This record gives sequence, C-alpha cells and structure tokens, in this order.
Amino acid sequence: MSSFALKMTALILMLLDHVYQFLGFTGMVPLLFTWLGRLSAPIFYFCMAQGLTYTHSRKAYLLRMYLFSITTAVGNLVLTALLPDAPSGGIPNNIFASLFLGAAIIVCMEEMAKDRQKGQLIWMYFIGVELASFFIGDMLSRAGQTTAAQFLQILIPTPLTVEGGVFFVLLGPLFYYFRLSKKKMAVMYLIFSLGLCLSSSIAWYALGMSAWDSFFGVQYQWMMVFALPLLWTYNGKKGKHSWKYLFYFFYPLHIWILYAVSGLLS
Repeated sequence: MSSFALKMTALILMLLDHVYQFLGFTGMVPLLFTWLGRLSAPIFYFCMAQGLTYTHSRKAYLLRMYLFSITTAVGNLVLTALLPDAPSGGIPNNIFASLFLGAAIIVCMEEMAKDRQKGQLIWMYFIGVELASFFIGDMLSRAGQTTAAQFLQILIPTPLTVEGGVFFVLLGPLFYYFRLSKKKMAVMYLIFSLGLCLSSSIAWYALGMSAWDSFFGVQYQWMMVFALPLLWTYNGKKGKHSWKYLFYFFYPLHIWILYAVSGLLS
C-alpha cells in the first residue's frame, strides 16, 4: 500500500472510532467501531515518520503540524464552551500536537546524528522548553489560572499533556528509527502494542476488573497490534493522489461536527 492508501484507511478507521466516542451514549453505535479505531493512530504516526523522511522542507512540515495543532485546540475550547453539557464532557482529541512533538523529536535525533555538539544544544533547548511549559502550566492550574494553563499547553504542548501521552509521542520516532527494516519495525511494534498495552490490560484484570472489561470492554488499546499487517504492506511510494490537506482539515471538522451532534442529541 502507498502512504496515501494507508492514510485513507486510517482516516476511515478514525472516523468510526470518533463516531463511537461521541455518539456511543445513544446505544446505536457498536463497540466494534472503537475496536477498529485502535488501528488508526499508529498508522498516522507511521505515515508521519515516513512523510518526514521524504518531505522537501521539514520546517514547513513542522510549522504546518504546529499551526493545525493550535487551530484544533482553540476550536475544541470554543465548542466545549458553547456546548458544555455534551455527553463526552469535552474534546480531548488533538493528534496534531502529538504528531508535532514526535516530528520535533525526530528532527532533534537527526541533528544529533549530523553534529553531536549542535545536536546536544538543540536537545537541551527542546527539553528545557518542554519542562518549563509543563511545570509553569502545572503551577498555573494549582493557582486556579486554568485558562492561562490551557493556552500555555496549546502554544507549547508537552508529551505529558497531549493526546496519547509520552508513549504515543515516542511511537513516531520509533517508526522513524526502524524505518529501514520491516522486520525490526514489526518486532518493535509488537513489543510496543502487546508489551505495553496488553500488559496494562493484564494489570487491570489482576486488580479486579472483569476479564471482558480488562481486554475488550474498557482496556482495548492492545488491539492496535492489528495495524501491523497494514503497515507491513507499505511499499515506500506516495501514491497516485496527494490530497495533502485532506486529513489536516477533515480531522478537526469531523470531530467538531460529531461533538456538536452529541451535544444537540443529549
């Protein structure tokens, strides 16, 4: 499959997942939708790593991801303010922030490989800004300045606060690091999805959660492992079509529409 075919597949799976997320309360959306949705995010992280490899301008790529991250986050805040009683209670979705951080880490890795001394300075600056943003945001929240903390998080996202958290921010760089070997990539992905996510399900089961909820009803992130066959089919080609901005616009628009529908139905 080309990168375009992978993205379109992930887009459809993502739509199913978000239909369940925002409209599952109606009882009319099957749990299968969100199971299938587990495959979408890993595909997008994979495509980001591949796209960053072949892009003509990494600065433009990062800037585009960053601007759409801000746009999505601001739109989320506005819509949740207008419809505060929607069943989901808010919109936590903003994969652009996670993809942006993953891409930034990849760029830091590449700079380190080119020039160790310069790379170390870039890493120090990146880590310093991220830590400062996280701790200042935490202090603002504790002081009751939640709005200021939210806007700081929007302007300077951190791995601890973005969608998916630290582990999923690192998934993009891991795909990039193992991009030259399908076998090594597959092993890494199996360890990541089963070793990390399935172990979490086992832990919840050990703590007393039912077997169904531990593996299928609540803790089902391990199902992302089934994205591996799709990733394995990647042929290294871009595909006949580009539609570069399709995902960028479709992502926030479909989330806002689904959230608005859920708010109106409730």
